[in-house]
Amino acid sequence: MNKELRASIDIGSNSVLLLIADVTNNKLQEILKKSYITSLGKDLDKTKVFHSESMIATFEAIKEYAEECDKHNIPRENIIATATEASRVAQNAPDFFTKIKNELGVSVLAITSQAEAYFSTKGILFNSNFDSDVITIMDIGGASTELIKVNTMNFNILETISMPIGAVRASQWLEDGLFVQNLQKTFLDFRNDIDKFQSKNLYCVAGTVTSLGNMHLQNKEFVEDDVHGLVIKAEDIDNLFKKYSEHQPEQFLDLFPFLQKRSNSIRGGLHLVYHIIHRLLVKEVTISTYGLRYGTILEGEIKKEFVHV
Repeated sequence: MNKELRASIDIGSNSVLLLIADVTNNKLQEILKKSYITSLGKDLDKTKVFHSESMIATFEAIKEYAEECDKHNIPRENIIATATEASRVAQNAPDFFTKIKNELGVSVLAITSQAEAYFSTKGILFNSNFDSDVITIMDIGGASTELIKVNTMNFNILETISMPIGAVRASQWLEDGLFVQNLQKTFLDFRNDIDKFQSKNLYCVAGTVTSLGNMHLQNKEFVEDDVHGLVIKAEDIDNLFKKYSEHQPEQFLDLFPFLQKRSNSIRGGLHLVYHIIHRLLVKEVTISTYGLRYGTILEGEIKKEFVHV
């Protein structure tokens, strides 16, 4: 049987992730995973454009990923490369992605918030067990947070919202003394919808929560197997918040070396997780390491209705 190798690249507001996998007969076998923190959404609310240094770092990450795909005989035109909230906002995103296409042969598609919800859900449902037919999912990115209510039996997304708050944005707000007012404004703007996602159990994906899971376990290195399926109680999140909510990047890095560049945004992510789970009356958080890049690689394509215009 011939293997069907696929590659997906997830270009987020904070990180750029690669997944190469064999998806023969809709069964996923991981071949290679890589990640870099490039902070593409840095200062985006202020400047409305990608930061020049972040674009260089992102370009270099995608170049390395494309070369990995070459080694696995995956044509660059077949790489499924998606970009999320920061790319929907940044005025120079089209020019940047044109440069990537022309120089690296990788086509990057900015996807809608609905697509983010769909692919994150597809990833979680592929490799998790659930006690309920209907679950609530939270995906905290660098610039946005998706809340998704889904029927796990028929993959029917019942409700979804995308709030313009993420770990990078929140960290900048904390630095500028604007976190409380911006969070309150967001909760006010979504007041008619957010209560629909109240749930005792919350399933969470993406780097912020997987990092918090490793911090909860006091790991010095990031151990993915330790956190996939890990259940953290709300009081455990409270303890993390009490311990680390005022820490600076260098303090996080000293305690948890695995954070690397994520040390610059983990404080904002911690604040968001703490406030959102209390707003949603959550008692337990279940962590999944299967997020958006798993959903896109399983899907194998990005449909036109999922592309942000």
